[in-house]
Amino acid sequence: MEYMRKFSESFKLTKPGIAVLLDLVAITGFILGLRDLSLLWKIFPLLFAGTFASFSSSLTNNYLDRDIDSQMARTKWRTGIGSRLWYIASISSLLAASIIVSYVFLNAFTTLWIFLGYLSYSFLYTLVLKRRTSWNIVLGGIAGSFPALAGWSAINSPISMVSIFLAILVFLWTPTHFWTLAIKYREDYRRAGIPMMPSVKNEKTSVNYIIINTAILIVFSIIPVIFNMGFPFLYRYLVIPVSIYLLIRVILLRTREGGDLKKYSIKAFLASNYYLTAILILLLAGSLIRFI
Repeated sequence: MEYMRKFSESFKLTKPGIAVLLDLVAITGFILGLRDLSLLWKIFPLLFAGTFASFSSSLTNNYLDRDIDSQMARTKWRTGIGSRLWYIASISSLLAASIIVSYVFLNAFTTLWIFLGYLSYSFLYTLVLKRRTSWNIVLGGIAGSFPALAGWSAINSPISMVSIFLAILVFLWTPTHFWTLAIKYREDYRRAGIPMMPSVKNEKTSVNYIIINTAILIVFSIIPVIFNMGFPFLYRYLVIPVSIYLLIRVILLRTREGGDLKKYSIKAFLASNYYLTAILILLLAGSLIRFI
């Protein structure tokens, strides 16, 4: 039982929830570019490489953030798990397996996008931006964009307007997602000295930034509808109601303050999760219908 408990805690350090979301982004990029069902098998090495790279980057993030995790109630549990040697062995083996599988079964460009995703989260965000600027998650959000490029390039050209659109969509979604969560944990970030935007700005300013970012995200998400870019019909018909739901959730933050704001910020955070999941499923389902 003790072994299982330690394994469970160690596995939680890999942040599997993040890996699942990034894998969904990669699958969406892959299916959007799929024209030949005989290539469908490549989704398996894509998921293997993407998941292992995500696990590796999360462990790198945990290792580099041990000093601040110990000061935050939400993350304090992480600091007592794993020795330095365990981290080095786990990070290197997971990343190596990811790169090898991607390069052997997919191609060099997909491997590059996956590796850049690892570097951007592990080092650009964690080491360079997180502790230095309140715009950390805005700039560091590029890490979530690389799975879209990797998914597309696994069976297509290295890059396209479709994969760029999906990558930018995830990039614009990231601040709304993180800032709504950061409102609840703003004291944690202050205690640890992390300048996450809601921890260095007042409540009204933080909410305004979230609303502005969400508005930009929504406008960008309906560009394919406005310009008839040939996206799946499910996306074209349902992206607007899905976007309105998210916008209402973040606008409601303007009517709350203090503890009530924290409660509603979590609802907005969950709404951002539902939004991106719905968008990806609409793109996936609409793309798969053409094979029926």
